[in-house]
Amino acid sequence: MFLHTFNPHPIVFSIGSFGVHWYGLFLVLGILIGYWLTGKLSKRAGLSAEMVGSLYINALIGGFMGSRIYHVLTEWQFYSVNPEQIFAVWNGGLAIHGAMLGAICVVAYYAKKEHFNIWKLADLFVLPAILGQAIGRWGNYFNQELFGGPTDALWGIPINPINRPLGYEQYHYFHPTFLYESLINITIFCILLLIFKKQKRPDGLVFWLYLGLYSAGRMIVESFRINPAAMVGAIRLPFLVSILLAVGSLVMVLKTLSAKHKP
Repeated sequence: MFLHTFNPHPIVFSIGSFGVHWYGLFLVLGILIGYWLTGKLSKRAGLSAEMVGSLYINALIGGFMGSRIYHVLTEWQFYSVNPEQIFAVWNGGLAIHGAMLGAICVVAYYAKKEHFNIWKLADLFVLPAILGQAIGRWGNYFNQELFGGPTDALWGIPINPINRPLGYEQYHYFHPTFLYESLINITIFCILLLIFKKQKRPDGLVFWLYLGLYSAGRMIVESFRINPAAMVGAIRLPFLVSILLAVGSLVMVLKTLSAKHKP
């Protein structure tokens, strides 16, 4: 398999001291595709393409800031002694749970200010969000980060010795959790898109399904990962947050569906 033999490098190409990173390239690709997608789906949501495009940019900014702040705070033990790395986003370190929080805050603020139905906006924006997550995960592959435990499977990816965690120096191939999450996210995107296109669906359903399905998928991925992470007792913080979001989202999905069928 291609991934089994290819040894990735984080930089696409360099011009002098300036290097173009794969991580940033996939982020930009996800953003551009997301922008195009929101424009295509805005009419189906009964929203102006111009308004949606403007809000999309602002939500991106909020999500980007939230993701970096969340990551830095949860990995403060590293950044407190390496402060020059706080703004080095090209090396990775954008936490999706922080991105969710930042983007939701921006959309909620706009909806309240402009008297929009927040759930219509939320249902629309989670589609480019999950697709962007699927694309962006490939940046982790080229950075050789956030991989899983050792494996002999044909789809295992080689990890350079310098990037292997302590205790795993003798292993060469590891689970490509970036690929697992990317495939899960693409599957979720297809499910959400089908539901979004249904005419008779309660507002907010797509948003809560997004949170629930993504959180369930993230729990699977986290069970493979061996990278250092913030811990709450013996539980990885991303895993714990995903459990809470999955349970909360299930409750809200049931509540949203039951509200639709009330006379």
